[in-house]
Amino acid sequence: MLTSLLPFILAFLTALVAIPAIIKIAYSKRLVDDPSLESRKIHKHSVPNLGGVAVFSAFALVSCLFINDNMLPKANFIFASGIIIFTIGLKDDLIALDPYKKFIAQFITAFIVVYFADIRFTNFYGVMGIHEIGPILSYTFTSFVVVFIINAFNLIDGINGLLGSISVFVSLVYGALFYFVDEKGLSILSFSMAGAVLGFLKYNMRKRAQIFMGDAGAYSIGFIIAILSIRFVEIYKFDAITNPYPWVHAAPAVAIALLIMPIFDTFRVFTLRILRGKSPFMADRNHLHHRLLDLGLTHLQASGIIVTTNVLIVSLALSIQNQMQTAELMMLIVLATIFFNMMLWIYEVRNVNRIHVIQRARSIASKANKNLASNLEKVNNTAIDSSLAEVRMLAAKEYLNGHRESEAAKRFTQEVLDNLERSKN
Repeated sequence: MLTSLLPFILAFLTALVAIPAIIKIAYSKRLVDDPSLESRKIHKHSVPNLGGVAVFSAFALVSCLFINDNMLPKANFIFASGIIIFTIGLKDDLIALDPYKKFIAQFITAFIVVYFADIRFTNFYGVMGIHEIGPILSYTFTSFVVVFIINAFNLIDGINGLLGSISVFVSLVYGALFYFVDEKGLSILSFSMAGAVLGFLKYNMRKRAQIFMGDAGAYSIGFIIAILSIRFVEIYKFDAITNPYPWVHAAPAVAIALLIMPIFDTFRVFTLRILRGKSPFMADRNHLHHRLLDLGLTHLQASGIIVTTNVLIVSLALSIQNQMQTAELMMLIVLATIFFNMMLWIYEVRNVNRIHVIQRARSIASKANKNLASNLEKVNNTAIDSSLAEVRMLAAKEYLNGHRESEAAKRFTQEVLDNLERSKN
């Protein structure tokens, strides 16, 4: 077990030490995520979005130090693909890329691991009455799964702590499951990823994040977890001769349980966008974490609820996986997730007035920020004094419905005032 825990600790320490230097460089070079450039942004301050650089570097360094060819055959294709997807994500963080170019790069990455490393699904486990599948279907289906998981993990990276917490949880579970079947290479891969992301969470999982993961990190994490998921399903596959009594009898269902929050959220928002006649890739504020924020929860509270739900669903899947067929367990997992979504929807309906208050207060703050953006760029005390007065007038004149709404507006407006005072000083 020490050979698995040591990579976890080393990756954690590496990311922990590297991130402060990356934050400093990002600010000095203005490599930050500026919320004023997009109204959909939740954060109010410019924050470096290069956390993925530290996470992927720590993960790759530690994995290469501990993994050899005997532990993980064809590991060179995994890391080569990882570098490609990391580079694409990093370029998208620095210079926005066309979505179609990103998808092409993602499919190339998936093809490398599916074809050259032979990491692919070979069985549907009786889902839709299908068991063994041919090479063409195997390559095609696995490639789409890899690309889907990459983007699903990128889409949940919307609030502090969410992507990192789910990634650490999934990686630790996979690390333990691979360790039980003596898959040392995959176990080290899992624990290295968990350690690197945990080091990142030290600077991200807080009220005001010091750094974001960025697309480079989200893509890399999604890619590695996609590989771990495929290998988990194949290693725990039932075989009357080589593996007649696998510890996990419904591996595909357990894998879906582990990834259920990113999977469900992605399917849900894509479906809603299509039903509304919009592109499924058009960004909006309808993700699960956005809905929880609109109920008045903080980033950490929203992340905690989603991760806890994920843990409960995985616990359910593992506890009853010996008693159900794969397809049946998959259906139960989906129904449990829909139940969670229904409970959230009912709560939203019952608190619609509260949501309106919060959204209206945020609208006030957004108007104030837009009116003051040009003055903030000018380090001029006279202009800032004028801007401070303008914000106070805006807050006073805006029509507010009741004490609660006034308090919410006051809180958001105060953030603008604090930023202006810091700029002035």
